[in-house]
Amino acid sequence: MSTPPFITTHRVEFFETDLAGIVHFANYYRFMEQAEHAFFRALGLKIHDKLPDGTVFGWPRVTASCSFNAPARYEEEIEIRVTVIRRTKRSLTTAYEFWRGETRLATGEMKTAYCIVPAGGGLQSVDMPDEYFERLGEGLNAVDS
Repeated sequence: MSTPPFITTHRVEFFETDLAGIVHFANYYRFMEQAEHAFFRALGLKIHDKLPDGTVFGWPRVTASCSFNAPARYEEEIEIRVTVIRRTKRSLTTAYEFWRGETRLATGEMKTAYCIVPAGGGLQSVDMPDEYFERLGEGLNAVDS
């Protein structure tokens, strides 16, 4: 049985478009990130914060891609569907679908890694906390690794 995707919406602003009023392709990456943050908030999780010892954690991008099917335009409200397609102890891969009514506008995918930055140290990929692993698994739609 498949878990339904997390759904959020975005109204296209003028600054996100070109002179023809069509969303500039680069903004879809921003839309994916905004939807990812909304998804984490809905699960009661943070995308960036400090641990009790002052260590900063976050989810830097490992890969991101987007393919386009139809244009989105100024003032349109688009639906963004977020689905977890792969979760490991150190990474998360999410898929994004952009819809305007019955028209699929674009699809995207993003892989992120759970990382920490200890005080005075560099970025390190580590296992995500159990709470994150469990909650992010609630949206899992594919084989868990």
